[in-house]
Amino acid sequence: MKINFYYGLGDNPSNYKALSKWAHIVHVDWNRPEKVKAPKCDIAVGFSMGCLLALDYSEKHRVKKLILCSLPSCEKIGKVKADEIVFMFGSKERYLIKNLPKIPMRHKVIIVPGAHHEIKGSYRKKLLELIK
Repeated sequence: MKINFYYGLGDNPSNYKALSKWAHIVHVDWNRPEKVKAPKCDIAVGFSMGCLLALDYSEKHRVKKLILCSLPSCEKIGKVKADEIVFMFGSKERYLIKNLPKIPMRHKVIIVPGAHHEIKGSYRKKLLELIK
């Protein structure tokens, strides 16, 4: 299964070496995010602002699973072509959890106990369970 991972604003792909074993880390030039080129994938994963790029990809291309990790506050999710959407947050991200847009019942919300706005520790472990 092919997996694309979109990291957040200010992040560096080298921060996600542990994920690169399972996912293609998509290079993002945050000065020109509209120019991001990503290979075809079955699963699109976004972290923080990278969620917006994963959403954009899944509006144009069908994916089996869309995983949005620490999705920034937004009014609504557009029409995505995903069989399944998973929203993940660390339990310490109260503001993001509180401002989550309305989610159709068929999708999942996962709150990782004790996790902050970083993909490491239990947050990374849970993400890897979802993509393996």
